[in-house]
Amino acid sequence: MLHAGNVKYPVVLFDIDGTLLDTREFVLASFEFAFVSLGFAPPTREMLVPQIGRRLEDIYADFAGGEFADDLTEIHRSFQTANLNLAVAYEGVPETLASLDAEGVRMAAITSRSRRTSIHSLDRAGIGRFFDTVISAEDTPALKPDPAPLLAALEALGLTPDAGVAMVGDTAHDIQAGRAIGALTIAAAYGFHGDTVHEATPDVLINDIAELPAALGLPGPEPLPQARREP
Repeated sequence: MLHAGNVKYPVVLFDIDGTLLDTREFVLASFEFAFVSLGFAPPTREMLVPQIGRRLEDIYADFAGGEFADDLTEIHRSFQTANLNLAVAYEGVPETLASLDAEGVRMAAITSRSRRTSIHSLDRAGIGRFFDTVISAEDTPALKPDPAPLLAALEALGLTPDAGVAMVGDTAHDIQAGRAIGALTIAAAYGFHGDTVHEATPDVLINDIAELPAALGLPGPEPLPQARREP
């Protein structure tokens, strides 16, 4: 095992939705439920996907008008609280995080989602234990692409941007926020914005979470042992 002092990027910041967790149904079904609950015809999923990563209130204001934004946001969050089973870890995420942890890497998760579900969804997916801190929508006055959430995560870790930081996410907002603090920016092309995240010119593009350790100059995750079969 490498000592953390020998690791080029000893701090890795992760987006959650579309990076660590496959939350496509968790997010899109929440939008659909909220719109229908107040009598609106929901936008198509093709219209909604590009909005993911923005403040919920702003998205709902754009589609339904500002006077309905708060109510729609509350319905959306309540639906998610009741349906955490729809948020699942991408294949390979637990093994990859375990491999980083074994190398002494410190990790934080940063999301534009409410803390009402952010920490619980990570715990339910079996990966919450890997994160020293989770920064949610309520924790900073501005969301990504503003660097404020990333700086808050580093402050919670007792670190500064010059500690050797990598930012991993699936949206342009993640890449822009990481660049603003001088982090190595790694785009998760398998997430919500896989078709367009390369346009944000990340330093590295990965197509599978298992590629992350190599992008950081670290050994990859060990494969899970195969179940023994009786002869």
